[in-house]
Amino acid sequence: MMMKYLLLFSITLFSVVTIAQTNDLGVSKAPSFAPLNQHNTLEKPNSYQRVALLNIKLMYENGEVVGAELVRSKVVASVAPKVFARQMGDWQVYIGENEKNVFYVNDPGYLEAENEPEDKVPYHYVSQGAEVQWDLVVPLYRNGQKIDASTISIQRVSDGKPILQSKF
Repeated sequence: MMMKYLLLFSITLFSVVTIAQTNDLGVSKAPSFAPLNQHNTLEKPNSYQRVALLNIKLMYENGEVVGAELVRSKVVASVAPKVFARQMGDWQVYIGENEKNVFYVNDPGYLEAENEPEDKVPYHYVSQGAEVQWDLVVPLYRNGQKIDASTISIQRVSDGKPILQSKF
């Protein structure tokens, strides 16, 4: 009987000590923030730094893209993502007529999903369905120079199949 009380007392003692070590029973303080005039803001984009924001509707059938439509587009002054550094992907995006203004993207109709830990391949791709809305950011400058373009062409790398050709 004495052993039960000793065990109960030990468990209670260790629980209280653990709680006392992890909980601050004092009054919590509100976080402090720097005044608005002391915040560092991003620099405004240079006059040549513009991007085209494209919303594209992609239609899939049996895992293959069968149609694409530019739903809306907008050109805004902004710093662009560094897409020209990427050297591979499922699709090539051509900006205007200059063959040098190209970058790669993965097929947006598929998401990367992890496999089980014992599988040899760490991931696989899962289809997003029959219709996919895709927001694509297209830089309209490269190496400090403005790209004069109002068209975009997207084609599949594996066989050159055109996905979309449109003005924006």
